[in-house]
Amino acid sequence: MKKMHINAENLDREFAFIKGNRPTNNRSVNAKMKSIEEYGLLSPITVVDGEKVIASGGHLVTLDGREIADQDSDNYLAVLDGQHRLMAYIKLGLNKDELVVTEPLNTEMSIAALIAEMNICTTTWKGTDYMAAPAMILKEKNEVFEFALQLQHKGFPLSTISHWCTGTGSVKAKDMVGCLKSGEIPTAFKSKTWYQRSIRWFQAAQERFTDAFLSKKYLISYIVMKYNNADDPVAYAQQMEQKLRRLSPAQANEIMEARKIGLTTREQMVMELLDKYLG
Repeated sequence: MKKMHINAENLDREFAFIKGNRPTNNRSVNAKMKSIEEYGLLSPITVVDGEKVIASGGHLVTLDGREIADQDSDNYLAVLDGQHRLMAYIKLGLNKDELVVTEPLNTEMSIAALIAEMNICTTTWKGTDYMAAPAMILKEKNEVFEFALQLQHKGFPLSTISHWCTGTGSVKAKDMVGCLKSGEIPTAFKSKTWYQRSIRWFQAAQERFTDAFLSKKYLISYIVMKYNNADDPVAYAQQMEQKLRRLSPAQANEIMEARKIGLTTREQMVMELLDKYLG
């Protein structure tokens, strides 16, 4: 029988998350809060020293998603498993000195593989969760993938992220899993051509639309369709940015609040309104 332990010298470190790991969601945190209030924390939080993450090719972020400089990694414990439990514990205002943490029992596995195996075994991963793999193997920053991580943090599904980042639905979870073996970022993220246009559209759209609406893929699907059929795609790209910025709040609200009418689906209604105001 073994007792869980962690070096006492590490206990004064702050907690951090690993860049690219699945973001927490409020529903799960609230559920964990209720459980902890009734039964206490039933299992420990699995962590590693922050510098081990950096040595493995990863990077750290604060609990609210802000990047942490690699040179400051020795001030942190990186959470491998138990993000929702940790956030629930903190939101309840409980004493961190009584929080039980443990290091992973398998010290041979890479950090990325540990994250994948721990999470897959407890909760089935969805598409964006596999973004942890390329986030861990990237040697240098990639603007397109950074944009993808930004959208992941906002709760966008993988299909919507793919369209915003590449103009297609080509990005698949299996491509990101393959990064663990190949050591290379998925091919779809290597070209910046589409990203250089779409990031401007996205920034303009954020001035008028909520993240919840933008995550539904209506707008980016409309833009992709029009762009692919444009006589002059370069001119279209500039015009679309301008039109997005000229949208009035009332017009944007009308688009976001579109509802199904008779046999016309909500998606059809939204597309008709997008064409009315952006066509």
